[in-house]
Amino acid sequence: MKVSKLNFSTATAGFLVAALLLLGACNPQPKKEAEPEMMDQEAEKVDAPKEIISLDEAKELCDNYETRRITSILEFERAESGDEEKFIPTQFVAFKLETLKTYIKYVEQEAKKANVTADSLRVYLGNYGKEGSDPNRNTVFVLPTAKVGNEYGGFYIDGTEAKLIRNYWPGGENGGQEGEPRSKASFVPTLNASLMQGGGSLVMNRGQSGPPPYGDF
Repeated sequence: MKVSKLNFSTATAGFLVAALLLLGACNPQPKKEAEPEMMDQEAEKVDAPKEIISLDEAKELCDNYETRRITSILEFERAESGDEEKFIPTQFVAFKLETLKTYIKYVEQEAKKANVTADSLRVYLGNYGKEGSDPNRNTVFVLPTAKVGNEYGGFYIDGTEAKLIRNYWPGGENGGQEGEPRSKASFVPTLNASLMQGGGSLVMNRGQSGPPPYGDF
């Protein structure tokens, strides 16, 4: 049987088209990455927390501290040391944003292991005392809180169990209800061997401190 040139050409063209379509299906083109502008539009919008205060309010808080606290601190430090050299009181403690993010993730991770939910962070005022690298320097430390059993308060991890810090010291078990002042001189538990090995303490400290940088307030 003789095949005409026209039919042969048509069949060949159809075969080539089919082959190209099959090749394209087997080698899909990489998806084009979203433009930065598109990604920004898709990002979830975060509303300002209701706890945000104005710059004027922040300025007033800073001025009040300088007026009502700084003078007393200077008088106390100079009288105790007997040195007239100017002591510069701490007026802020700074933590890197990445440090705070990592800290919160770590607290949530350890709390989850202990089957509790950390729901807030308490910022305590403290002082390094006369010894150490920052003698007499005021500071802050951060403590996570959660409901542990039927009680609520700052907690630490003992092995895989969450326990309230106020029950850590001798005589503290089942004592000291929420809101009651403590008579103990120290607050943060001394890290014994078991706490050191298992992590234990979730208290964060060692931020960068100093007076307000010139021009802030």
